[in-house]
Amino acid sequence: MSSVSLRLPFISRDLALVLSLRLWQAGAGLLTTILAVHFLSPETQGWYYSFISVAALYTLFDLGLSMVLVQVSAHASTGLHWKPDGSVEGEATSYFHALVHSALRWYALTALVFAVVIVPGGILFFGSKSSTTIHWVAPWLVLCGLTAAGLLITPFLSILEGAGQISRVYALRLSLAVCGSIACWATLAGGAGLWATVMVPAATLLIPLVWLVRYRRGLLQIASRSAGHRFNWRHEVWPQQWRLGINLLCGYLLTQINIPILFHTQGAVIAGQLGLSLAIVNTLGLVAQSWITRRVPLMARAAATRDWPTLDRMFKRDFTMSSVIFVVMAFGVLAMDLLFADTKYAHRVLPFWQLAGLLVFVFSNQLIGGLAAHLRSFRREPFMSTLATTAILTLPLIVWAAAHYSSAGLVAVLAAVNLFLNLPIAFFIWYRCNRTWRHDS
Repeated sequence: MSSVSLRLPFISRDLALVLSLRLWQAGAGLLTTILAVHFLSPETQGWYYSFISVAALYTLFDLGLSMVLVQVSAHASTGLHWKPDGSVEGEATSYFHALVHSALRWYALTALVFAVVIVPGGILFFGSKSSTTIHWVAPWLVLCGLTAAGLLITPFLSILEGAGQISRVYALRLSLAVCGSIACWATLAGGAGLWATVMVPAATLLIPLVWLVRYRRGLLQIASRSAGHRFNWRHEVWPQQWRLGINLLCGYLLTQINIPILFHTQGAVIAGQLGLSLAIVNTLGLVAQSWITRRVPLMARAAATRDWPTLDRMFKRDFTMSSVIFVVMAFGVLAMDLLFADTKYAHRVLPFWQLAGLLVFVFSNQLIGGLAAHLRSFRREPFMSTLATTAILTLPLIVWAAAHYSSAGLVAVLAAVNLFLNLPIAFFIWYRCNRTWRHDS
C-alpha cells in the first residue's frame, strides 16, 4: 500500500474507472428518466422518487462514516501490504485489524437502528397519502430491508478505497451500478412500478458480497473476529464523524427532504417533477466530482506527510477541472430542456427557470464539497457549525415557500441561500483553515 504514488497523470486508471462509473450513472440516469416517464404515470413517478428520497435517509444513519473511513484507512494502511488471501501484513497490522472490526460493529448497529426507524416511519408517512391505485407496502418493506443490509458492505469498500485499492473498488462499484440499472430498467419495462426502486439496493448488497467472499475473504475474517489491539473509536474516528454527520444531515435537509415536503404539500405530481430534476442535476455533480473523488486518499497521505506542494497541485487542478465540467454540462442540460420543451419529457421536470435555479444550487454545493474534501485531508471537519446554522434557519423557510409558492418558491430559497450565504462563508473558512492548520501541523 505504501507504494501508491503521488504522481499526477491526467487520466490514470483510477480516474478512468471513477469517470466510467460517473458517466455510466449519468447515462443510466438519463435512460431511467426516459423509462420512468414512459412507463410510470405522473402520480407513480412522484411515489417513485419519494421512495428513493426517504430511503436515502440511510446516509444520515451512516453519519459520514463511509467518508471518514477512507481518510482513517489511508493513514492506517501506510506501510502495509496485501496478502493473497485478502488479509494484510506489516508493522501496523494489529491497528488495521482493530479498525476493520470496529467499523463492522458500528455498521451492524447502524443497520439495525435504520431498519427499526425507517420501516414504521415510512409506513406512517406514505400511509397518510395512500392511494387505491398505488400498491406500495411490499416494495417499501423490501427496499428498507435491502438498504439496511447494504450498510454492512459499506465499511469494507471505504477501507479498501482508503488503503489504495481505488481501481478495484470503483471497478466493483461500476459493476453493481450496471447490474442495478439494467435490473431497474427491466422492472420498469415489465410494468412492476415501484418494485424498480429495490433493484439498485439489491445489486449494492449482493455483488460486493460475492466479490468479498471470492477475493477478500481474509478481510471478512478480520472483521468477524475480535482484534487484539484496541481501537480508540472515540479519539480516531468520532470527532470527525459526528461533525461530518451533521453536515450530511444539513445537506439532506436542504436537498432530498424537499421531495417529501412537496409530496405532502403539493401532491405526487409536482414532487415527481422535483425528484426527476434533482436526479438529473445531481448526476452532473457526481460526474464532475470524479476529479476530486479519485484524489481523496492521495490528498490525505500528502497532508499526513506535510507534502503541501503535491496537495496543492492535486486540489487546485482537479477543483478547477471539476467546476468547468459541471458548468459545461449544466448549459447542455438547459439547452436540451429548451430543445424538447414541447415534449412530455420536459413536462415531467421543473420549468426552465426553476431547473436553472436548481443547477445553481447544486453547482454551489459542488464548490463547497470540493473545499470540504480538501480540508478533510487534515482529518478535520470545519463546515459543521456553519451548515447546521443555515439549515436550521432555512428549513422553515423552505416549508413555507413550498406550501405557498410550490416548487418555484422552494428552488428560489435553496439557490439564494447557497449562493449568497453558504458559498462565501465556505470560501472564507477554507482560506483561513488551510493556512492555520498547515502552520499548526
